[in-house]
Amino acid sequence: MPVVYRDGGGWTDIASRIDESLGYRSAEEAAHVIKSLLNDPERLKVLSARAREVAKGFGYENFKARLNEVIKELAGSKAKS
Repeated sequence: MPVVYRDGGGWTDIASRIDESLGYRSAEEAAHVIKSLLNDPERLKVLSARAREVAKGFGYENFKARLNEVIKELAGSKAKS
């Protein structure tokens, strides 16, 4: 499960979708987040399951489907012009 800096793609695309508490802005905050997860095995288990679900959204088949949708939308707007 990712614990990431609250800025950029890793935070926006992945970690924030799992749980807002997985982000940090300082080394101390990162240590606190990691320590809290290690001290709460049940929460870690729940968030790990959620992380696996979010990760499925980045699979090849989902990418292909989204790309096909964009291409169809662009082709449709070109045909209307």
